[in-house]
Amino acid sequence: MRTLIVGSGPIGSYLAARLQLSGADVVLHGKGDAFARIAGQGGLTLQPLEAPEQARHVPLQCSVDVPPPGGWDLLVLAVKAQDLGRAAQQFAAHARGATILLPQNGLPWWQYLGTDTPPLRLQAVDPGGLAEAALPLDRIAGCVVTKGLSMNAEGTLVEVSVASDRFALGDVVRGSQASGAPFDLLRRAELPVALSEDIRVDKWRKLLVNVAFNPLGALSQLGFGEVLDEPEGERLARAMMNEAMAVARVSGLAEPIDAEAAFARARSSRHHRTSMLQDVQAGRPFELEPIVGVLLELAQRRRIEVPALATVYSCLRLLNLSVRKGPIRQVVRENRGA
Repeated sequence: MRTLIVGSGPIGSYLAARLQLSGADVVLHGKGDAFARIAGQGGLTLQPLEAPEQARHVPLQCSVDVPPPGGWDLLVLAVKAQDLGRAAQQFAAHARGATILLPQNGLPWWQYLGTDTPPLRLQAVDPGGLAEAALPLDRIAGCVVTKGLSMNAEGTLVEVSVASDRFALGDVVRGSQASGAPFDLLRRAELPVALSEDIRVDKWRKLLVNVAFNPLGALSQLGFGEVLDEPEGERLARAMMNEAMAVARVSGLAEPIDAEAAFARARSSRHHRTSMLQDVQAGRPFELEPIVGVLLELAQRRRIEVPALATVYSCLRLLNLSVRKGPIRQVVRENRGA
C-alpha cells in the first residue's frame, strides 16, 4: 500500500518508522521545527526507553511540501484533533479512493455518525463540520492508540513498551472493511494491532482513563501517577472520572471502565508524561475539546451536572491560552523593550 502519513508528532513519526522498517512504501509529511529536523536528518532516531543503547536511525521518505494527490492507498491523518478539520479539507483530494486512518485522542467527530441511530454531530470536535464534509465515513478506520511515546530534547523518539500496548482498529461504518488493509499493514510491521469489536466503545473507554490523568498532568506538570501522590489530586481525579462515566452511561456506553484498575495502572506508570503534558511543555496547543469539551457538550445535551469537569475545563482553557500567547513575563519583557 502506498501510504501518506500527515502529522510528524510521536504517533505519526512512530508509525512511519515502523512501517518503513517493515518495507512499506510510506511518506511522512509534517511541519514545524521537529519535522524539519527529521527531514534534514533523512529520518528518525528511535530509542527504546528500557534499552537506550539499542537506539537506531530509521531512514524516512519525508515530504516538506504537500505531496501531490492521487495514487495513495492509505491516508493517515495523525494530526491533533483540533487540527483535523483543516487537515481533512487540505488533504480531501488525497483521500479520494484511499482508506483513511484516524488515530486521534478523545471522542471523534464520527462517534455518533454512520450508525443506525439518529446522527448526533459533536460540535466540540468538528466545528463547522469540516472533517465530515471532507472524509467519507465508509472509508474511515477509527484507531485507538495505547502506546507510550515521547520526543526528547534531541529530537529522538523514545518508545516505552509495556504489555498493554495496543493499536485497536475498527470500521466507522460497520461492515465497510475499511480497517482490513491498515490492520494487515500494521501487523506486518509487528505492531500490537487488534481489530476492535466496537471502535466506538474503545474510544469511550480510553477517554474515561484520559479524562482525569491527561488534564491533571498538564495542570500540575506531574507524571501519570504522580498526580495521585497528593490527596487532593486523587480526589479530583476520582470526581472527574465519575462524572465522565455518568455522561458515558447516559450516552449509550453500557459497561464503563473499572476505575480502580485505571488508578492502579496510573500508579504503575508514575512518570509517564501524557500527550497533553508533552504539548504544554513544548508550547503547543493541546487536545482539550475531544477529551474534556466534548463531555461538557454531551452533559449539557443530557442535562447532567459535571462541576469537576467544568472547573478543570475552565482552567485548561486558560492554560491553552497561555500556551498560544506565551508567558506573561515574556509579554512584559517585550513591552519594556519596545
